[in-house]
Amino acid sequence: GAEWTLDLREGKGTLVKGPPPEKADITLTIKDGDFVRMVGGKLGPQQAFLMRKLKIAGSMALAMKLQPIL
Repeated sequence: GAEWTLDLREGKGTLVKGPPPEKADITLTIKDGDFVRMVGGKLGPQQAFLMRKLKIAGSMALAMKLQPIL
């Protein structure tokens, strides 16, 4: 139920707990367990999106650029 902000605009990026200080370019919503499965390679990002476990708000083009990271 926590909200995290991952800023990948510069350098290695930063991760902080809480909402972004300014409007985000893209917002991903996913349950904790599904996120762990996704970054662990047991749930693909496209599969999660199609199964409605991952919701995307904002730029779909930016979301596609995240696929190799996830």
